[in-house]
Amino acid sequence: MDEQFESRPLLSPEVLGTLITRRTLPSLVRLSVHLGAFTGVIASIVVNAERAWLCAPLSIALAWIWSALFAPFHECTHRTAFRSLVGNHLGAWLTGVPFGMAPSVYRTFHYEHHRYTQDLEKDPELTGAPHYAAWPPSILTWLIANSGYGLLLLKLRPLFGFAIKPQAHWGSFARWAPRIDDPARLVLECRIVLGCWLVFIVAAWSGVPGGGWLLFAAWFTHVFQSLWLAAEHTGLPHSGTILARTRSVVTTPFVQFWLWNMNFHAEHHGWPSIPWHQLPTTHRAVTPQLESLVPGYVALHRGVLSGETLPRGGP
Repeated sequence: MDEQFESRPLLSPEVLGTLITRRTLPSLVRLSVHLGAFTGVIASIVVNAERAWLCAPLSIALAWIWSALFAPFHECTHRTAFRSLVGNHLGAWLTGVPFGMAPSVYRTFHYEHHRYTQDLEKDPELTGAPHYAAWPPSILTWLIANSGYGLLLLKLRPLFGFAIKPQAHWGSFARWAPRIDDPARLVLECRIVLGCWLVFIVAAWSGVPGGGWLLFAAWFTHVFQSLWLAAEHTGLPHSGTILARTRSVVTTPFVQFWLWNMNFHAEHHGWPSIPWHQLPTTHRAVTPQLESLVPGYVALHRGVLSGETLPRGGP
């Protein structure tokens, strides 16, 4: 995505030209580490399947690493992770299958989100579930919102819908379907992803060592994803500049590493063509203009639960 959604000249053309330069090596190294950790923890669970005391923390670690695979998937669908189209395409598949979404689906869905961020009528993250635009009003609803159920539904509806429903019915679960460039490819991609997941679930249930722990991690990854994805826009205004409608989070180096700097989400929404490895530099350049910047995910959700968060978003 080459569009710029921050209309104010906060970055000079010279600086922006430097920031948007694609580089392959940073993403190649980071993705290798990420996928290596992902497969390594899975192998550790399989090998130690009989040691519950070890598999329990390993499954939590796997869920965290698994949840963060969304970050490179997101970056590759933006085609900013690698210099080549082939590299981005391969990266999107390597991370999209574990994430549970076909690259073509997410690319179309996510581009609509960028164009209509926080628009209750057009943002695909909100059109089917407008209640996610505001913070949950109670501890119980906060627990439900972060149980992973909503995120699973957001993935499963298009995955099954595109895979098995006729194209004439796509608008019932994806209002953004008319934007799809290649419907046949999208159907094929969804069937491939769905097939991979069905194989995984059947194998885990049918006796693969540690299968129960792997299924637990597959669910719990959505809890982690829900917690950090909620920080991006929830409770923010539905109009104004893109920096007013998007939140950035200052977090620990550990969290920032696994999220591929996507805690700097306002910067990403303002200039989505800037690769992940340049977001810290972008953050330092525009920090004074950020309208929603919070000191950590724990602090943000603690504020939600205590009622001390930012206003829930205006018209």
